[in-house]
Amino acid sequence: MAKLPSLRALRYFQQAALQTSFSLAAQSLNVTHSAISHQIKQLEEWLGKPLFLRANGRVQLTADGERLRECCSRAFSDIENTCEKIRQQSTSLVVSCAPSFLAQWLIPRISNFSQLHPDITLNFQTHMDVDKVRQDQTDVLILSHPDSACEDISATLITVDYIGPVCSADFALPVSDDTDFTTLPLLHAHTKRHAWSEWANKSGAQGDFWAGRYFDNLTLGIQAARNGLGLMITPQILVQKEIDEGTLKAPLGFTAMDRATWMMVKQGRQDEREIAVFRHWLLEEAANEE
Repeated sequence: MAKLPSLRALRYFQQAALQTSFSLAAQSLNVTHSAISHQIKQLEEWLGKPLFLRANGRVQLTADGERLRECCSRAFSDIENTCEKIRQQSTSLVVSCAPSFLAQWLIPRISNFSQLHPDITLNFQTHMDVDKVRQDQTDVLILSHPDSACEDISATLITVDYIGPVCSADFALPVSDDTDFTTLPLLHAHTKRHAWSEWANKSGAQGDFWAGRYFDNLTLGIQAARNGLGLMITPQILVQKEIDEGTLKAPLGFTAMDRATWMMVKQGRQDEREIAVFRHWLLEEAANEE
């Protein structure tokens, strides 16, 4: 004997038990009265016990029928709830990038992405480890790097990196191409210790580019510059919003570097719908900065 009776018979029985009427059960399931009667008869034969008392055209549950009704109600309710959760479950992407990129650029735009794509949930990490992409611990890695040459990694160019010094809008000291930066209060990030010298090599600026105040990360350095503590060297993409709003200024503009910001994903996953949607959105947002 099979361990379970027909699921159709159980479903028909549940409706008949709820309605205490084969006719009403037939209407709710859009089947015939005889179909209900047939399935319940088969179920009673399988169980070897009557489930309904039938008298004068009416039906009433037996004690065994009541037990089975309670069980079926719980089981079908659990199935319905589970299926609904699965159907409505959002897809998630794990995105990793530098903390400064996350705080300055990505987080302020996430609400826009969520409005456009409510079915995709973004979760964030702050490592720069491409091996975690290979191991599927991270879905998307956004990384500033000189090149994207990895056979097993698909890389999309987001933007060429431009960097330059920024300061508060009311910064009083003069800054020009001829400035000796030794005379200016410079701000540094421990995570980008060579940023000033990298920019000086490209721009031809002169000065002591190691002196000044140091902060744990670039985001803190940008905040310090915004509050008038000095000049901070930073990628343009991270501060363009503040420049547009007038809370920061870039007195010498920005200089192109020999590196770029890439979106990196595992080669075999580049065409997955969620990754493709995020890539398209990221490119559009970056293009709006140009």
